[in-house]
Amino acid sequence: MSREDFIAVATRLFVVYLAYRIFGSAPAMLQMLQMDGELGWNYWTVSFIVLLVLGAGVCLLLWYFPLTIARKLLPVMHEPRSEKAVDAPVALSIGLTLIGIWVLAYGLVDLTFWMTLWLRTRQQGYIDYQWSPEQIANVVSTGVEIAIGLWLILGNGGLRRLIYRFRYGQA
Repeated sequence: MSREDFIAVATRLFVVYLAYRIFGSAPAMLQMLQMDGELGWNYWTVSFIVLLVLGAGVCLLLWYFPLTIARKLLPVMHEPRSEKAVDAPVALSIGLTLIGIWVLAYGLVDLTFWMTLWLRTRQQGYIDYQWSPEQIANVVSTGVEIAIGLWLILGNGGLRRLIYRFRYGQA
C-alpha cells in the first residue's frame, strides 16, 4: 500500500466516525427542537437541517473521493519510496485497532462522568436519587462503547475475517 492508500483508509475511517457522530446526535436535536409536541419551523430547526445536510455532504465527499483528498493532503515526495509495503489485511487490522482505541477513549471519558455522578450523589446523601430513563440508557450505551472498543482492540483479527467474508464471499 502506498502512503496515499493509508490516508485514503484513514479518511474513510474518519467518515464512519463523523457519520456516527452526526446522525447519532440527530434524534436528540430533533427532540430538543420540538415545541409543544410539534416540530416548529423556526431558525434553529432550519439551521439544524442545513447542518445535517452539509454533514452528510461532507461524509459523501470524503467517502467517494478519498484518494483525491489524500493526494491533496500529502506533500510531493522527491526521494524514492520505501520498499517496505504493508499488505491490506495488516493495514485493516491497524485501522480497526485505531478505531477501537478511539471508541474506547470516548467510552472511558463517559464512564468517568457516570462514575463521578454516582459517587457525588452518594457523597451528598442522595441515596434515593432516581435515575432518569435517559441517564440509564446513556450508562448502557457507555458500556456498549467500552465493549466495542475492547473488541476492536483485542479481537480485530476475527472482525477482519468477518469483513473479508462479507466483501469477498465464503473464503
